[in-house]
Amino acid sequence: MLNQTSAVTNICSTRIYNGLRPDTTTVPSINYYEVPGAQRKNGFEHIAYSINCRATTAETALTLARKVDELFNGTDGNGTYSDWNGFGIARASTRQRQGLIPEPDSGVYNAPIDVYIVFSKNAIS
Repeated sequence: MLNQTSAVTNICSTRIYNGLRPDTTTVPSINYYEVPGAQRKNGFEHIAYSINCRATTAETALTLARKVDELFNGTDGNGTYSDWNGFGIARASTRQRQGLIPEPDSGVYNAPIDVYIVFSKNAIS
């Protein structure tokens, strides 16, 4: 979803990584990973992801984070079932915005956002 959204890729291009951000990554970039605590309820998976938006300026990191926020707030818990490129989403919403974190060692700013996604278990089979 992130790499197919022009509002996001216009800022970070294809620098979107699952897991830890590679040390040599040019910014702006995004890395994301699953936050522990996923649950299964009534045939649906409930999973949270941390999406870390990094850039050399605070303004660019926050702009990238706003674009990610706009993407995942599409259904915002209203029960709307949507389809993102064949992947059925029952709900997607921002769970927590964590502000701006300067990373002195790398000289970049990180604007992390936690998102919450609910999807049917058979959506990934």
